[in-house]
Amino acid sequence: MLLSPNGFPFAIALGLFAGLLALELIALVVGGSLFAFDMDADVDLDLDVEADVDLDGDASFLTWLGLGEVPFIMWFASLLAGFGLSGVLIQTGAVALFDAPLPAWGAGLAAVIPGLLFAREVGTLILRFLPRTETSAVPRSQLGRRTGTVTQGTAREDSPAQARVRDRHGNLQYIRVVPAQGEDPIPQGSEILVLTEQNGVFRARKLGA
Repeated sequence: MLLSPNGFPFAIALGLFAGLLALELIALVVGGSLFAFDMDADVDLDLDVEADVDLDGDASFLTWLGLGEVPFIMWFASLLAGFGLSGVLIQTGAVALFDAPLPAWGAGLAAVIPGLLFAREVGTLILRFLPRTETSAVPRSQLGRRTGTVTQGTAREDSPAQARVRDRHGNLQYIRVVPAQGEDPIPQGSEILVLTEQNGVFRARKLGA
């Protein structure tokens, strides 16, 4: 199945997954760990708060998938495994039902959603075992693209308010926020999307505005 043209995408995915595991074993032998490198997908992308882009849905969807919650390489390895295994199951089912596998592109598209869901669930499981003591080392710049709540005051351009944000380890951080340029003041209790930091103050956008 995997060696046929219809199984080629899944063979590549599972091969890459096996390669990552092999590299991890080699790293462990020499006293290191490939997965120990924090390749968090929630890196500082230098978001432009003035751009005409709706970031609310994008950030929420990426967070829901687990990106930014666990090291990216762990999430990516889970995605490869989920996509590859889902593709094998789909093609096996197609052969059982129709006596022929689906075209590679059709099976590949059908395996994307199960692969993403598998990566999300594995990421959630991994998150339970990640040490929380690393939270204090998280750069403040990596709080961008996270959702939070204004807890004290009203955020205005010339008067920051206090907001509560949960970092990638699940712990609470308190920051000062002002509205994104051109937006209205953000009252206390509002849900916000944190954007970029400048001089210790974050730009934020009110969710649902």
